[in-house]
Amino acid sequence: MARKRGVIMKNKENLSKIAMALSVVAVVLAAIDTLAGTDVLGLAGTQWILVGIVMAIYAVYLGTCSCGCCTDKKE
Repeated sequence: MARKRGVIMKNKENLSKIAMALSVVAVVLAAIDTLAGTDVLGLAGTQWILVGIVMAIYAVYLGTCSCGCCTDKKE
């Protein structure tokens, strides 16, 4: 059972990194939209900033461990 928890935690860490990368991509798209003055994929720059904020919140949520298996040193 301990091995399965480790696999799940590794997947959550990867998802957290992916969500943070998507957050950075959204902020870059917001900068491009603001500087170029065009709508990238139909969203304004402020909407891309909001997408980046939401993705960053998800990244932090996925990065936290709520099962307690990370803090157990006995396993």
